Amino acid sequence: MSSLLTYAAPAGFALFLWWFSTGIILYLDGLPKRTFKWSMLGATILSAAAIVGLSLGNQLTSVRGAYIAFACGLLAWAWQEISFYMGAVTGIRTEPCPEGCSGWKHFGHAVRVSLYHELAIIVTAAIVYLVVWPGSNHIGFWTYVVLWWMHQSAKLNVLLGVRNLNEEFLPDHMAFLKSFLTQKPMNLLFPVSVTISTVIAVLLFQKALSQASSPFELAGYLFLAAMMSLAILEHWFLVAPLPTAGLWKWSLKSRGAIKSFDVDIIGGFLGAGKTTYIRRLLASADTSVRTIVLVNDFGPLGIDGSLLSGHGADVIELPNGCICCSLSQDLSRQMVSVLDRFSPGRIIIEPSGVAEIGGLLAVLNSPTLKSHVRELRIRTIIDAGAFLADYGRMHGFIEAQAALATMLIVNKIDVATSADLRVIEATLRGLNPSASILRARHGLVQAAGFDDDSSAVGAFTGKAAFADRGAFENAVRHAVETKTHYHAEHALDFTAWSARLNDQCQLQRLQDLLESVARGAYGKIERVKGIARAGAGWVRFDVAGGRSTMAAFAPAMNEEQRVTAIGRALDEMRLQAAFEACAEHAGGSC
Repeated sequence: MSSLLTYAAPAGFALFLWWFSTGIILYLDGLPKRTFKWSMLGATILSAAAIVGLSLGNQLTSVRGAYIAFACGLLAWAWQEISFYMGAVTGIRTEPCPEGCSGWKHFGHAVRVSLYHELAIIVTAAIVYLVVWPGSNHIGFWTYVVLWWMHQSAKLNVLLGVRNLNEEFLPDHMAFLKSFLTQKPMNLLFPVSVTISTVIAVLLFQKALSQASSPFELAGYLFLAAMMSLAILEHWFLVAPLPTAGLWKWSLKSRGAIKSFDVDIIGGFLGAGKTTYIRRLLASADTSVRTIVLVNDFGPLGIDGSLLSGHGADVIELPNGCICCSLSQDLSRQMVSVLDRFSPGRIIIEPSGVAEIGGLLAVLNSPTLKSHVRELRIRTIIDAGAFLADYGRMHGFIEAQAALATMLIVNKIDVATSADLRVIEATLRGLNPSASILRARHGLVQAAGFDDDSSAVGAFTGKAAFADRGAFENAVRHAVETKTHYHAEHALDFTAWSARLNDQCQLQRLQDLLESVARGAYGKIERVKGIARAGAGWVRFDVAGGRSTMAAFAPAMNEEQRVTAIGRALDEMRLQAAFEACAEHAGGSC
């Protein structure tokens, strides 16, 4: 029995200390940032004590000396982990890797993210070597080196691509690191890493079990062999379909429980009426359920957030891009932050009018969020007046949005003929037979069905959602496997122009300008939207589908006048001059 303990005790001690210290680091990283200075202070004191312990014990060649050296080496390494994941010692880059970045450029960005961290590892390794090597007990140094190898090899493998990224272990403030992780079954480095680790582990076990080994050497080599075995196991965890996250589930409790919530994604092309529909949706929403609206405009100056404010929900703007493309790597962090701050029961997401939805579904299906999404509804808004023209030039975008929708809402039926509506319905039925298809005027859905020509209009309160978790995950899988991604801004070469308006506008001049824009006088403009002071108050204005509209607007405090135009071949200089000419004091006409 004592002989068995001689072999089992070092391996068990190594396994427990590695597992427990990893869990403690994860737990501390998940606490509020205000606690980080104290965690770092404690970790620094422990690391300094470990260095001192290695120095004082470098001549101890007893079994106890081996245990002390191993523990001190692991504590010296723990400082590297905790300082990095708390953001104290990272690198010169703290931003996500750009979408589509790959190869050596991707690798270069990754190096910049952890440059200071890697230098700190090297400096500490040198210090440990200097205090340990003069003596006979080198276990602490080799423990540090083995942990360094485990760290570097695992990091390179998740950079190159593995099945299990374990993103849930990344703290919220380091979520940008997710953009450097690559998910695929395996990479070419993986078998090399496992082979090297296996060879080293076998050699260490041979050393430990050699009859010539002293009790000190037996314990020391078993510590190192156990850690190399962990390195092998850790690598296989990266590619095998195993629930490894459960090993440290207890350590994630510091991050707080995320409340389950419903998600409504409101998609559709530019000018289809997404924002108007969301305003209707909020007007009939259950006020007892806290609702958050995430709005993403295709332009640097967001407009939709102002249009939705004051309608019973907290509005968060994510301007200047496509929520499912350039911002997808950051969206998970944004959503977790929103959930922590507001604990909503419902999140309404309005992607920009040129966004694809497949990438957004993948974000919602990430390990951090998917178990908290209670119900998902995807509603695609269709502009009845512009559908035939839009389908002819960008059928890929419409087909991608329709295929993933649980509900298709044909808006602006007042500007379409009965024949138009029948063609639209037939097309949408062919694209997505299982989706509900409803009609709407000005974002207000008719109580009657699509086939009913009644003019009765009422608020729609029914639900069309994925039936269960399996249906949701199948939709995500379908979007990824069939590449249900169509980027209208790329296919149609769209650009955006935005400007702040400094002076009060003259209403008639503004109206004339909008009609000129709708006729194509300033380029092939798909959409103009803005808010401005006019007369004794404010107006919101819009150009979509070749039609211009204006309506009264109630501004928030410190509201800014601004305008955004989206399209091709925009005559930006003439647009700027034309809007400036709409000012009350300006001479001439726009």
